[in-house]
Amino acid sequence: MGFIDFNTQRVCPACGKTIKIDHNFCKYCGVDLSDIKPIGNDSILRPLAMTAVSDTDADVRKEALDTIGGFKDKKALGLLTYVLFNDPDPRCRKEAADELGDLHHSYSLEALAKALQDKDPEVRKEAIEGLKKIKEHTKEKEQKKGKPEERGIEDDSQEEGF
Repeated sequence: MGFIDFNTQRVCPACGKTIKIDHNFCKYCGVDLSDIKPIGNDSILRPLAMTAVSDTDADVRKEALDTIGGFKDKKALGLLTYVLFNDPDPRCRKEAADELGDLHHSYSLEALAKALQDKDPEVRKEAIEGLKKIKEHTKEKEQKKGKPEERGIEDDSQEEGF
């Protein structure tokens, strides 16, 4: 994997390519990054991110990814996508796919769909699971919109005594 300077670079969560930290659009795929802050000098995420992309021990990288995912911070989307596309160890790529699915972000859809072509069957399986998680989360959000009767919920306030 290459080196990422999180002080001057950020990673696109859709295509996994590095771009300048102050860019709000990916110059490679055109994704709008204005609502996702870069990792930058985040005192917790930055050292974990450095470990996730540069440690020589795959087990350490995998644990760093697991910890990063636990924060549920969309700043990590690009990093997870980068690892999914670039880490030589399939366990790390699988962990990245898992964490992308857990974040439920629409930008992860493109990355997980691309991961369906990964050479490792476990990574492909996790990409499918991640896509399912995002679909279910999106479905739940859609069900919460609208009036109760539009969501299939009966309104009991109309009954006698209320």
